[in-house]
Amino acid sequence: MKILVTRTDKLGDLVLSLPVFTYLRQARPDLEIHALVAPGNEPLVENLPGLAGLWTWSVDGTEAETRQLQQRLAAEGFAAAILLQYRRELALLLKGAGIGRRYGPFSRFSSWFLLNRGSWQKRSHSDRHEMDQNLDLARRFLGAAAGGVPRPEHARVHLGAGQEDLGREFRREYQLGEDYAVFIHPGSGGSALDWPVDRFAGVANALAAQEGFHVFITGTAADARVVASLQPLLDGRIRLLVDRYNLRDFLGVLTGADYFVGPSTGPLHMAAGLGVATVGIFPPVRTMSPGRWGPRGPLAEAVTPTVDCPARRLCRGERCRHFNCLEAIYERDVLEAVLTLHCNKQAADRIAGAASEEES
Repeated sequence: MKILVTRTDKLGDLVLSLPVFTYLRQARPDLEIHALVAPGNEPLVENLPGLAGLWTWSVDGTEAETRQLQQRLAAEGFAAAILLQYRRELALLLKGAGIGRRYGPFSRFSSWFLLNRGSWQKRSHSDRHEMDQNLDLARRFLGAAAGGVPRPEHARVHLGAGQEDLGREFRREYQLGEDYAVFIHPGSGGSALDWPVDRFAGVANALAAQEGFHVFITGTAADARVVASLQPLLDGRIRLLVDRYNLRDFLGVLTGADYFVGPSTGPLHMAAGLGVATVGIFPPVRTMSPGRWGPRGPLAEAVTPTVDCPARRLCRGERCRHFNCLEAIYERDVLEAVLTLHCNKQAADRIAGAASEEES
């Protein structure tokens, strides 16, 4: 059976969708699985094991592009599609392509007409983790075939030939040797409340002062304003990597990092999915909290302020008596999380080293 799995929004959302592909492949090895993602996000899925095809679609595409994609999808003869995020325009396209079984969340009025195998999900009202809700939709498709197949515990980003070499080259370039590389990503892209820039600087400077730690500030061109505010506050030993790499290369360079610190944003989830020890900074409001969007990886922690959030669903912003509640997170809170992960990572490395010696 040939199926199409779609996720066409942001990078972090796509990372938290990756376990769906693992789950489907384990439960139904006979499936021919294709992915459809937003243009530019291909590096996150192009190396998934067993992926049979990769397609792109944007809601901003022209009418001619949409019509051409619909014709190409129709020619493929997909038996089913799983929309991990509902978009009316995409659902119309897939229906027009003749895909008979269309799974996804019943989250909009039109979804009740355009999906015929949907599941009730109102994610903007839910505090369940995004990854779990994605897996629920896959479970709906699998039905009895899911059986006793275990759900993945976290996302895993797969890299292609040569990408991990970029991580090694990065470490050679900065002569890191056995020292530790810490990536700090201060930009949130507007997806959550912002932690004060001076506190990011405080964490960066404190870690740079630790023996054996090297700190790098990461970001894209969209983060230039935040980084410009941060730069005058930084210790001279800290390096900037802002807008230096495209997505494919940045994924490779990330494998050269030991720790990643940032807000709720795509690179945070990418780092966790690559096995980098990750600390995320999150507000407490339900739809932005770590319970809903926290990083999931073998070594991942979330820091959130201990305030009694009055919001029932959405952050009240400046109308809230606690605004900006992230100011209740101090440098010491994030440093403690990083250093705790450091101890855990060292212990895990010792265990892995001992096991390797026994095998040899």
